[in-house]
Amino acid sequence: MRDIPMKDKPNAPLPLSFARMRLVNEEELTRRIEAVTTLNEKNGELYRIVKDAETGEHYLHYAALHLNVAGGGAEEHYHHLLPVPHDEVIAMALGAPWPEYPSQWETAYLRNGPHGGFVWYDPDGASLDEAAYEEAAAMLKEQLLAFRRGGSHTEEDIRRLFESIERKLPPSV
Repeated sequence: MRDIPMKDKPNAPLPLSFARMRLVNEEELTRRIEAVTTLNEKNGELYRIVKDAETGEHYLHYAALHLNVAGGGAEEHYHHLLPVPHDEVIAMALGAPWPEYPSQWETAYLRNGPHGGFVWYDPDGASLDEAAYEEAAAMLKEQLLAFRRGGSHTEEDIRRLFESIERKLPPSV
């Protein structure tokens, strides 16, 4: 078999998957995402299948409109993009149920933030963090109440309190 010369085609870099980006710029996401089909749109919520035009990856797009009454009635738009395997895309397009946000979104997904970009959010990791934070908060409350009940509050007592708290806190990341 003979090699075909590729002189006329420059070596273009392969498109980078959103999954390999920590922060996805909103303009980049908007430029690359194409609507495939709308699954449901009602009461300020939207579910649709979208596709990254450069990589071919599919996402379940959930969007919600929220009226911020405290903020003078300003509209806030929330967007979440759950990666969806090819087989599930076909099934949803043919009428299979899709995972409802947030209760059935159990893997990492992109969500928009206040700075004009999208970041990855892992609900699995968040639940572990929440439990650790609740445990740490209970421990702190117990330590502070015990300190308050104690009679002595010298500089040495305060140092020992902080050391005790530091030993019991979960490791910081």
